[in-house]
Parts: sequence; C-alpha cells; structure tokens
Amino acid sequence: MDLDIAGKLFPNPLTMLIQLTATGLLFYWFKRLLWKPTLAYLEKRADYAERQLREADEANEAAKKLETEAESKLVAAAHEAMQLVERGKEEGQRVKEKLTADGKREADLKLQAAIREITYQRQQMDDSIQSEIVDVALLAAQKLIEGRVDEDSDRALIEKFMKDVRS
Repeated sequence: MDLDIAGKLFPNPLTMLIQLTATGLLFYWFKRLLWKPTLAYLEKRADYAERQLREADEANEAAKKLETEAESKLVAAAHEAMQLVERGKEEGQRVKEKLTADGKREADLKLQAAIREITYQRQQMDDSIQSEIVDVALLAAQKLIEGRVDEDSDRALIEKFMKDVRS
C-alpha cells in the first residue's frame, strides 16, 4: 500500500485555487445580490420601528398633555358648578326674602285695611248708637210730655220706657 501522505495533507494547488475562486465568486454575488438588499431591508425595518417608537412617544406625550388639560378642565368645571350652586343658593335666598317681604307687606296692607274697616264700622256703630240715644231721649221726652202729671208718674213712665227699650 502506497499512501501519499503529503498529497493527502496538502491539497492540489489548482483545486485550491479553483475552490478559493469559487468561494470568492460566491461571496461577491452574495454581497452584491443578498447582502446589500438585506442590509437595506433591515435598515428600513429599523427606521420603521424607530419611527413607530417616536410616534408612540409623541402620542404618549399628546395623551399626557390632553389628560392634563382634561384634569384642569374638570377642576374648572367642578369650580364653576360650585359657583353655580352658590349663585343658586343666593338667588333662592333673595327670592325667599323677597317673597317674605312681599307677604309681610301684603299682610300689613290687609291689616291696615281691616283696621280701617273696623274703625269705620265702630264709627258707624257710634253714630248709630248716638242716633238711637237721641231717638230714645226724644221718645222719652215725648212720653214725659204727653203724660206729665207729677214726678212719681214721670219716674214710673221712664222706668217703663227703659224696660221696653231693654226688651
């Protein structure tokens, strides 16, 4: 057996040159056809991802800003609602006071009208009583004059007349 150890350890230079040339050609075509488009795709993908992150950050900032504005508007709305409630209470108090004052004024007017009516009726009654007293006195005088006999009979007549008037 004849073994060529040197041939087995060291390859044929022509085969080695052909294999290196083929490997070089493969690297060249790989770089030209696959590497650059792959790098371009990966770069585009990185740009897209970065743009998405940037837009997400911007949207997050906008959302925070809107949330802050919404909170401030909510606080302002709550403050305005409290002011409206206070104004409503004040207006209600004013209406209550006005109604109370109007009612009191109307009651005072009715009281004054009633007092005037009572005064008028009292005056009418006084006039009526005075007129009746005069009529009674005239009637008594007439009765006294008609039957004038003496003092005892006059007294009896007056007492009889008073009994008639009372009944």
